[in-house]
Amino acid sequence: MRIDYELDDSLKSASGTISAKVEGASAQKVAFEVRSGDEVVFCESAHISDGVARVDFRVGNVQLWYPHGYGAQPLYTVIATASVDGISLHNATRRTGFRKGELVQEPDAVGKSFFFRINGVDVFCGGSDWIPADSFTPRISEEKYRKWLELMVDGYQVMIRYAVGGWTC
Repeated sequence: MRIDYELDDSLKSASGTISAKVEGASAQKVAFEVRSGDEVVFCESAHISDGVARVDFRVGNVQLWYPHGYGAQPLYTVIATASVDGISLHNATRRTGFRKGELVQEPDAVGKSFFFRINGVDVFCGGSDWIPADSFTPRISEEKYRKWLELMVDGYQVMIRYAVGGWTC
């Protein structure tokens, strides 16, 4: 499932496309649902064509997602349910936050600025590198990963760079 969206200029509504790739020939259509908590804020179905079902969506009065320390991180739940003749065959669920992210590069006294603006708020992206804890990632438990991520959050690490495939300078 893929969710592509843009916020309007007022940052009050999100619109875009939700698509689901469907393998096999059994399913005929996909029902898409977007939830904010228990409230359904969007619901529509689409027929599958060439293995993909796609709908355009709009959600009004969006709750904006902000980086840690800058505001709340509300997540919407998006559910895609593949069906045939009204019988559900399979569903997939994803969570997403709505936000507008910008890289700001403007001329300044020493060259050009380089910072991020999220939902109109300039964000200091202090962070660090994440080096995998083990070459065989399945050997590390979900609990251990969660503890490390919580340490990053407690340390106000707003941006994490994941080092893959060797060292970079």
